[in-house]
Amino acid sequence: MRSSEKTKPEEVAEEMAADTEKMTESMSHLSYTKYYVHAQEGYVVICQADHETVYCETSIRVEHLPEELQSSLEEGIALYSDEELYEFLENYSS
Repeated sequence: MRSSEKTKPEEVAEEMAADTEKMTESMSHLSYTKYYVHAQEGYVVICQADHETVYCETSIRVEHLPEELQSSLEEGIALYSDEELYEFLENYSS
């Protein structure tokens, strides 16, 4: 076998190394969810990342939000920073 030829295990190992490098690179850019926006009893509620601990109850009525946003509230809208929370509240508060 010539030294320029790769064996199958070498090819697999090289591919795995490349995949690991790509994954590590993409993970370094991940943001972690800080808040979730939910609907509760007709109002928008801001919860912490655990989806359960209420961070803030708002006076924003769900019925006054755009329909696509209303449907997103069912699963919760992820916000990744205080700035995103502030923007959301600023955009949808009356």
